[in-house]
Amino acid sequence: MRIMIVIHGYPPFYMAGSEVYTYNLARELAKTNDVFVFHRIEDKKLPLYKCFDAEENGIKIRYVNNYEPESPTFYDKYLNPRIDYEFRRYVSLVKPDVVHIGHLSHLSTQIPIIAKREFGLPVLFTIHDFWMFCHRGQLINPENWEICPLPNTHQCTHCAAFHYQKPDFVSELIREREEHIKHVIDCIDVFFAPSHTLEKFFVDMGVDKNKIFYSKYGFNVSKICKRPKQLHDTITFGFMGRIIYTKGVHLLCEAFSKLNGNARLVIWGDADNDYGKELISKYTNKNIEFKGSYHTDDLQNVLDSFDILVCPSIWLENAPLVIQEAQSAGIPVLTSNKGGMSELVHDGEDGYTFELGNADDLRSKMQKIVDNPQGILNLKAPLEKVRSIKEDTDFCMLKYNELSKKEAVYPHRPAPWRITFITNPDKCNLHCKMCDTFSADNRQRLKENHRPEMDFSVIEKAVSLLAPHGLKEIIPSTMGEPLLYSHFEELLALCKRHNIKMNLTTNGTFPKGVELWAEKLLEVISDVKFSINGISSEINEKIMCGIDTRKQLQNIKYYLNLRDRLNKTSTVTLQCTFMKSNLYELKNIILWAIENGVDRVKGHHLWKTSDSLDDEMLRTIENAPLWNAVCDECHEIAKGKIKLENFTPINLNEPQLDDSNTFCQFLGNELWIEYDGSYQICCCPSEVRKEFGDFGNIKDISPLEMWNGAQYRTFIENWGDSENCKKCNMRRAR
Repeated sequence: MRIMIVIHGYPPFYMAGSEVYTYNLARELAKTNDVFVFHRIEDKKLPLYKCFDAEENGIKIRYVNNYEPESPTFYDKYLNPRIDYEFRRYVSLVKPDVVHIGHLSHLSTQIPIIAKREFGLPVLFTIHDFWMFCHRGQLINPENWEICPLPNTHQCTHCAAFHYQKPDFVSELIREREEHIKHVIDCIDVFFAPSHTLEKFFVDMGVDKNKIFYSKYGFNVSKICKRPKQLHDTITFGFMGRIIYTKGVHLLCEAFSKLNGNARLVIWGDADNDYGKELISKYTNKNIEFKGSYHTDDLQNVLDSFDILVCPSIWLENAPLVIQEAQSAGIPVLTSNKGGMSELVHDGEDGYTFELGNADDLRSKMQKIVDNPQGILNLKAPLEKVRSIKEDTDFCMLKYNELSKKEAVYPHRPAPWRITFITNPDKCNLHCKMCDTFSADNRQRLKENHRPEMDFSVIEKAVSLLAPHGLKEIIPSTMGEPLLYSHFEELLALCKRHNIKMNLTTNGTFPKGVELWAEKLLEVISDVKFSINGISSEINEKIMCGIDTRKQLQNIKYYLNLRDRLNKTSTVTLQCTFMKSNLYELKNIILWAIENGVDRVKGHHLWKTSDSLDDEMLRTIENAPLWNAVCDECHEIAKGKIKLENFTPINLNEPQLDDSNTFCQFLGNELWIEYDGSYQICCCPSEVRKEFGDFGNIKDISPLEMWNGAQYRTFIENWGDSENCKKCNMRRAR
């Protein structure tokens, strides 16, 4: 089996519990499977998101460099479209059978959605802490270090405001994260809970209990030697793990410093942080020794250095590896009496517990050990059996095999990568003959049912919400001339603010002048498509009624020259409608495009919007051969010089395409929002796409809720049933 493991850190770069457990699990799985690890490092000397590969003990490892920005937003703490992109690339390369996630902090919570909905993969998740529901992960208030009750919006907002030092932190950010996590949970098939504490917490937070399995961590018990029942000459307390406040190392040092009698304390872990340095400065003496970091492969030497392990965490630890590692070596443990810690140690029987966070109680328990060190030799063997990594792996494999990989899945992204906003559907300065709104045949409908401009707040709301989830670009109205939208300059500023691109379709008239718009556009444009249907004024102006072809071509040249002068990488496309009127003009459009440095010529076959267009259709017995001949000539002209799109021969004898061998290039990828805020799921004319159903309005339901909702998911699963889908000329062969 090909198994991909996802974790926020991996030895030797990170040596905390979840990372060490994942390291041991990967090595055991690799004995009989192909194992791939996707994890992050943080090295500011390397380019952000740089990827590189390694192989260790038969495990293939993909490292992604990701360090925190200088001014992180709340979204940065759990969403990262660039990490999503790198994960997609690695899944496409590896083609795993299953994805097993250890932690998503510093990665992206959209990884389970991508694995499940885009690739159809079974997704399993080992729970290491409370992070899926607590933005800090440890369910403890940083203001007073008290354990939190179950998370709620008010409490989490207050916590975030204090933690990020932002008094104006808004509760809407917490609600957005809560809603998003529901979709993430929905895409995870199995949760492994190493403690009953976390098992109960996840059930209390609404996770289906049938998806959660109590599954203790596994350990390389064969590599840990049992200690003989003897003590060091001086009773030695030990700590091993991360040197951070919630691990309670300060509590341990304070309690130990007040002991009477002969005792030592050795502290193993990386203390190269402000908290660790303060402890070293305050407590280092002949009886307290900070040993520094260690690799999991050196575990035996660490265990041999003390007589009893102290685990003084002030948060509800899950199932600390260090406790079970010590128990495997026959070393007793003194630990806090809450959470998963108390599940592993039974006071006075196989170890000792003290009141969580109480330094006096900890000192009292330690003093009794100093006064009677022989007492720890009389403790029972651990009542909770330490599980071997082999037993753990066998259980994982059982669950992997129970879950089936979908043979075919319709890719459904966590959020749309592109949105088309119908900004100004009834504002245009032309009336092209094929237009479903402004042509002479359709203008009466326009008079009877005038549609206003889109409220700019609709665009602001959608972009600000979806940009952190992977929205890459927007398209302003493809109905009417988008530069006529009253808020177009604000739209450009919005793109810059959220670092997203604009994909623009314009008729090239540049209302108010090309000099006003060109440089502003080039700051945010990914591609601009200039609608043009002929280089000949006679042909072009009969189709694009009201256009001045000479001026249009001058404007396009100006834009191209400015783009090249400013060294912008955005592309320019000439876009035309394939019809009988301009069939023999297509060659001239391509020649002009090549001569002037255009990147692409794109076209679409005519969509019939009135009976007067019947003679213009090229998908007919009479016209298809004419189209095919011109199509061949166009490819010969363009060969090696320019890209052509949709210049494909027509074979009327081919059977009609169906959903078994085609796909929709938009479904699960793109979204349309109408001028009134209503959601649409297709680019076909407005009256046609309404037949797909009512998917709600942004004024009532957020874009993410609509995108991840049952109605849209059902539509994707049943794509192809609609008559409009069956006759669509934009479908693609699989």
